[in-house]
Amino acid sequence: MELLLCVSQQTDTPSPYRFSGTGIQVYSFEEAVYHVYHYWKQSVDDITSPGLANWVHDTLGMSYLSARIKEAAKIEGFSQRMLAFLRIIEYISEDELLTLKPELERWETRLEWETYKERADDLVARGDPDKAVALYRRALQYDENPALLNNMGVAYMQIEAYREACRYLSQALKWDDKNPSIWLHYIEALILAQRFEEAENTLTKVISTLPVKESDSDILYLRGELAFGRGKYQDSLVFFDWAITKSPHSQYVFRQADVYAKMRQFDRALHAMARITKRDIPYFMKEAELHASADNMPAAIKSIERALALQNNHTELWVRLARYHRLDYNLPKANTAISKALSLDANNERARLESARIKKGMGNTKEYQSTLNKILTGFKGWYRDLGM
Repeated sequence: MELLLCVSQQTDTPSPYRFSGTGIQVYSFEEAVYHVYHYWKQSVDDITSPGLANWVHDTLGMSYLSARIKEAAKIEGFSQRMLAFLRIIEYISEDELLTLKPELERWETRLEWETYKERADDLVARGDPDKAVALYRRALQYDENPALLNNMGVAYMQIEAYREACRYLSQALKWDDKNPSIWLHYIEALILAQRFEEAENTLTKVISTLPVKESDSDILYLRGELAFGRGKYQDSLVFFDWAITKSPHSQYVFRQADVYAKMRQFDRALHAMARITKRDIPYFMKEAELHASADNMPAAIKSIERALALQNNHTELWVRLARYHRLDYNLPKANTAISKALSLDANNERARLESARIKKGMGNTKEYQSTLNKILTGFKGWYRDLGM
């Protein structure tokens, strides 16, 4: 049996490469090839952008491999470009590549909008809706259909751009006005945009014309949202409770907890969370948010630490940990946490903004102002990309 030596012999790579589509970090070129082979859909942008080639050149010190990456990136056909990258070194066997090739070709021949939509859907599922919006917009340049428009609207809701969410969901309904799911998303967007009367009228219309019932959990949830938005907190608690009894969806429980928190009844908010049996990352993030609202930063910190025990490379968790440490007046720990967040995603705007706040707290006013100016410039470009 012959052992294959690693072409990148450095054992202590000072700065790993982070794949933008998965958040996974690699420390050698072999690991990069392995990642691309197993996550090729999520690695499309990394293959064609200069970041990976520059990392191989500057960090690994392998200019010849960097040059070959750049050559592969110029290949026009997707499948040929991907295979050329995977063949840069003899790491993936030719039999494995021949098995992969038909799958690459099938994906390449799909309509462009489907490719962009699939990547955007994956980003939404990973909790990155702002990046997903940019891909949905690219997909809509090739085709306009209700699935794309609906998903775009949902992504806009997740980044709290409710006016844009209403606009895209309204367009989706022009294509498919018999789809209850799109109607319910549209009503939710109307409520969040504080267009309460329009939302209520639309909800009444949907119940009378489509195969949905007043007693459905989704309808009860929307009734709760509508009452919450109008400041009728007791009514909203009742509706959310009915929805949870019908279907113990975590989102329903979260919103019931939000009502209690709005009423400054934090113990009852945390008690409501006990109805959720799955203690996953969203659960601990919500629990931390409630503790922070009650000004109990040590408890919020513990909740985030429990979440990090489940996934240590979650950028948003490290950002939140840094924020709670800062609000607990522990700037050294806040700085350590935000450094970890930035090591995972150096371009994360929330991480950069929290880092600036921590620097200000530590007395680095000039660095704070400089960072803030760069972030504001970045936000302007981000809003342009989102079409807002």
